[in-house]
Amino acid sequence: MDRRAALQRISLLIGGTVSASTVAGILGGCGTGTNGGAFNARTLTQGRDELVATLSELIIPETDTPGARTAKVHEFIDNMLTDWSEEGETEEFLSGLEDVEKRARAYGEDSFLDLNLGSQVEILTQMEAETLEGEDDNSSSNFFETIKTLTIYGYYTSEVGATQELHLNPMGVYKPDIPFSEVGRTWA
Repeated sequence: MDRRAALQRISLLIGGTVSASTVAGILGGCGTGTNGGAFNARTLTQGRDELVATLSELIIPETDTPGARTAKVHEFIDNMLTDWSEEGETEEFLSGLEDVEKRARAYGEDSFLDLNLGSQVEILTQMEAETLEGEDDNSSSNFFETIKTLTIYGYYTSEVGATQELHLNPMGVYKPDIPFSEVGRTWA
C-alpha cells in the first residue's frame, strides 16, 4: 500500500479532520529523523518532549504490541511542529501543552507527569469530552484533536506501527474473503 492510501484509511479512522500541514508532513516523509542517534527536540524543549511522549503513550498504550513511546511518536510530533506546521499551529499546540499542565496543577501536582495514571487518564477523558462537544472556540479541544491525530499518524506510519501493529503483506496477494478470526488485526 502506498502512503496516500494509508493516509486515506487513517483519515477515515479518525474522522477525516486533518490539517493541511499534517498531510504535507506525512506525504513529505516526516519521520522521527533520529536514525539511531540521540533525539534532540527542537520545538518540544524544556521537558515538553517527555510530556508529549506520555500523552501519546496514553492515547496508544503498549499492549501486546508496542505503544506510541516505542514508536517514537513524540519525535515525529516534534519534527511535524518544527518542519511542517505553521507558526500559529505550533503556538496553539504549545499552548495546549500548557493547558494540560494547568489541569494537572488543579489536581495538586506541579506537572502532568507527576500525576498518577488514573488522574492522567481522567484529564485526557475530560479533554476528549470537550472535543466531542464540538466547542470550536475551545483551544484545549483543538489541542486534544491535534495530538490525537498526530499520535495516530505518527504511530501507524512508523515501522513499529506498520509492521508490529498492522499485518504487512509486501507481496500483495489478493485474498477476497478472509475471516476476521484468521486475520486478528487490520492489514497494512
